[in-house]
Parts: sequence; structure tokens; C-alpha cells
Amino acid sequence: MIKFMSRLSLFAFFFFLLYSYNSYSQIKGISQFDTETLLQEQAVNNADINKITRGERVAVGNIIQPEYYYVGPGDILTIMNLSASLFPDYVTVSPENTILLPRLGEISLMGKTLKEARDTILKLIIERNPNTSAFVLLYQPRTVLVTINGNVINSGTQVMPATYTISTALKMTSYLQSTNKTSLQESMALTTYNDKRQQREKMLSESGLPEMAKYGLRNIYIKHSDGTYIIADLMKAVAYSDYKLNPYLREGDEIYVPFEPDNFASISIGGAVQHPGIIPYKKGDRVSLLLKLCGGFKDYADESNIFLYTNGSDEKIQLELDSNMNIEGKDYELEPGAMIIVGQKPEPPIPLSGLVAVSGCVKNPGVYPIEIGKTKLKELIDKTGGFTKEAYLPLAKIIRRDKDINYSTNPRREIEEKFQYSDLTLEDTIRFNIDMNMRQPVVSCDFASVFDRNSDKDNVILQDGDLIIVPTNPGSVFVYGQVNKPGYISYNNNENMDYYIKHAGGYAVGAKPDRARIIRGKNKTWVEGDNDVMVYAGDEIYVPRARDLPAGTDLQTWSLIAGTLGAAAALMNVIIFGFIKK
Repeated sequence: MIKFMSRLSLFAFFFFLLYSYNSYSQIKGISQFDTETLLQEQAVNNADINKITRGERVAVGNIIQPEYYYVGPGDILTIMNLSASLFPDYVTVSPENTILLPRLGEISLMGKTLKEARDTILKLIIERNPNTSAFVLLYQPRTVLVTINGNVINSGTQVMPATYTISTALKMTSYLQSTNKTSLQESMALTTYNDKRQQREKMLSESGLPEMAKYGLRNIYIKHSDGTYIIADLMKAVAYSDYKLNPYLREGDEIYVPFEPDNFASISIGGAVQHPGIIPYKKGDRVSLLLKLCGGFKDYADESNIFLYTNGSDEKIQLELDSNMNIEGKDYELEPGAMIIVGQKPEPPIPLSGLVAVSGCVKNPGVYPIEIGKTKLKELIDKTGGFTKEAYLPLAKIIRRDKDINYSTNPRREIEEKFQYSDLTLEDTIRFNIDMNMRQPVVSCDFASVFDRNSDKDNVILQDGDLIIVPTNPGSVFVYGQVNKPGYISYNNNENMDYYIKHAGGYAVGAKPDRARIIRGKNKTWVEGDNDVMVYAGDEIYVPRARDLPAGTDLQTWSLIAGTLGAAAALMNVIIFGFIKK
């Protein structure tokens, strides 16, 4: 059996060679191939691929535009010439910016874009064999050293892929700053800066007021290693997809982002657009530039109410645009101070209806429609058919949709904003942090007062998104802390804290009865257990020890008292002695 399988494998191998030979012979420009040469070439090709792919991969920042990417030392090109081989050649551009191709010799790529380099290589291949098919691709881009200075967070010399444009390189400087190890002060300063920027964006997001763009985004100075330079205009490059104004990096580039001057000319667009903005003015700017940068209309934009205001006057020109912000009329050239304002339609009326959910011990739980501003709690419970006999009203509650919760903002900033102008002491910050973090979006409402005592004060008006929860009676009260038999005690109606502590075995050694508290099951508030304060099912009773104080505190307290008394006695002695002497 083994001998048969060996013969079968050998037959399959020779069949593969024969098939490969026939396939190669059908390709234009290929006449005959030696099997041994073919296998050697494949082995070398595989080794080349493994060697290249073992290198460190870099993040892709841009899709290459061959017309604008300049080939340089370290780029790896894939060249496939079907007249010579079915396997591609992987060629690395030399430090002299040349490549060496078998049977073609050395080819200079100095100062050539990827498109120009591709055209040059293909022309030489086709000149040698007009009937062949050939392909040239950028397999792996090089990395380059660039220096970035000026108005950036992370300045200095950095290593980046040559496929990064100037805009991507600037983004990476911020990314590298956030991921590198920084001091506590630097980290806090960066966090504070980002918080302020986010808060500013939040305030302006729905106002329609434009935000000032960085001056440097339109005036970035780039000096190449050959002494030439260009001025990058990232905003115009984005608007018109112009890679000449947002070029790819080259080795030795020196990039300088200028700081904001005290005064500079600007143009702006505001109103019902996605991204209102003020940008530095440059001669030749047109209406289309602002339209392409603003991100499109908002849903409530009035497309028949779009005007261009010229600088220093009330003169305005109505602009004609389609729904995609394409100009149907003239694309006016702008002057410094020009403004485009996109009007908005009247706000739609506030909806008069909403939805409220009811869960728990009602006869027909579910979602119910309400009339906003009118429907009250008692009316809605009547719609559900009323409570079941298991309902326990002291624990019932309404949870309201909290509009203040915004998970995209920093919760620490919210706490600091609310504490900033308080008259609390610094020691209160810990307690305030706890209270803020544990704040629950519940409605202040006593169900028992509404349905047992017919209180109109607690019969609250419901809002859209409210969730009403009516739980069952838990049937017990939990007593713990310094008691002799902590645990659950069966609930008995109209009993106070002393009743449950007695049933828990009474106070244990070390207990401080005056510090005992009731913790309400409904909202976790702490209540002193006076005789007229009733305990409800689901409540907890906690009996603490004496107040925990640092070691030596009592001694210091008594020493302070003794010192005070001694000083008072000495003062009295001086007064009395002085009086007698007189």
C-alpha cells in the first residue's frame, strides 16, 4: 500500500510539472522553461517575499495617488514581466534612487512620481519585448525622517511612512503625544486642553455660530532636502482633493506650522450647516470652498435662504444651491470678511404625545401613550387597571430619562464645574464626588401619599420616556452592624427602628445607639430612627461603632482642652493680681 501511494505521489508531481510547462509555453514571449530553473526561481521568489514581509509593518494613513507620490530610497516595488517569469520581482530602490533590473540594467528614478517611475519601467520592458505583459506596483513604502516644528503639540524629528500626507503627519504628532509616556503635569495639561476644546465645540454645535480654524492649517511651510519649498493649504486640499496642497512626505522634509498672528483676514460660513467655521482668507478663495468645508446642510436648513454678505456692508447676494450644496449659479470670488449664512426653517412644534412604560405589580404592565404636560401619575395607573395585591407602594418609583447624562464628556469636569463656586470646604469634595457619581434620575414622588392619602402634590405630571416601577413587598428588614443577631427581620407594619433592633438581639458591645440609622430601600437615604419614624419593608438598619479616629487623636483633644483651661486660668490670675495690686 505504501509503495502504491509513493508511486501515485510521484505521478502527481510529474503531472504538475507537465501542466506547468504547457501553461508557460502558451504565454506570449515565453518559449521553453527548464523545470529546474522554474523551481529555483520559485524558491528564490518565496524567500524574497518572506524576507520583506518579516519587516515591521506601519499603519496605513492614506491611499496612494501615484501622480503625487515621489519614489525614494527604501521603497519596494513589485515588477512582474511575463516575458521573463510568472513570479514577480521585488526590487528595493537604492540610496541613489535607482533600481537594478535583470536584463534591463540600472534605471534612475530620481525626482519621479510613482506614475512616472511606472511608465519609465514599463516602457523599457515593452521596448525589449512588445508582445509581453508587465505590471509595476508599490509593494511597501519607505519610512522617512521629517522634522515638525511650530504650533504643534509634539514637535521634533520623527520617523513616518512616506505615504503619509502633511495632514496625516500632523495628526500623528498628537497621537504620539497621547501614547508616549508623559509626566503627570503634561498629562493633566493635555487632558484639560482637550476638555476645554470639547466643551467649546459642544456649546457651538447647535448654535450655528462658526468656530475659528487654526491659522496654520492654510499656511504650512515645507522645505524639501533639495532646497525647494512649498506652502501647504490643508483646508483647500481637503475641499478640492488637491494633493499638491497636501503633499506626501519626503525624506528630510522640514515642516513648520505657523502660530496665530494677532490679526488676520478671514472668511466664514454659519447657520444651518453641519460644521460652521471661520477660516483664514487667501486671495482666490471662492464660495465653493466654504461650501465644501461646512459638511453639508442640516435637516432644518432653508435652501431658499442662503446669502453671501460682503465685508463691511449689509449688501447681500442670494446663492443658488441644490440639496448637495452644488452651486447652480455663479461661484463668486470672496473678499476678506465675507460671510455665508444658511438660514433655517421654523422649528417643528414640540410633540404633544409621548410614551411611558410601567413594569411590576400592575394589572396590565407595558408601554402607554401620554399627553405631554397633562397626563398625571394617577391617571396613567388607572389606564393599567390599577395595582395588584402584591404591589408595595413605599418602594415604587419613577425613573426619568436623564438628559444631562452625556457619556462623550468628561465626568470629572462636570463635578468640578458644579463644585467651583460652592461654599463647601475642600474636605467636602470626596463626599460631593460620591453624591454626584451615585446620583439617580428618579422623580421626587411618594406613591403611598398619592394613592393612599390622595395627595395632589405627589401626583406628578409624567414626561416622555418615564419608567414607572412598582415592586412587590420584600417582607423583611435587614439589620446589621453592632447588633447581637444581625440579619433579616420579618416586616411588621407601623413599627419603628427600636422594634427591629430588639428582634435582632439588641445592641452589641461597642454599639453607639445615637449613631444608628435607617437606610431607605427606595432611594438609599439615611434617616434618624426617632420613635415616630416608621420603618418600611426593604429598608435597612445600620448600627455603627464609635467614630473611628486616628491614633492619638483623643490624647491631642484632651491636651488641647487642658492647655486652653491652663491659659484661661493664667489670664484670670493676671487680671485678679493686677486688680489687687491696684
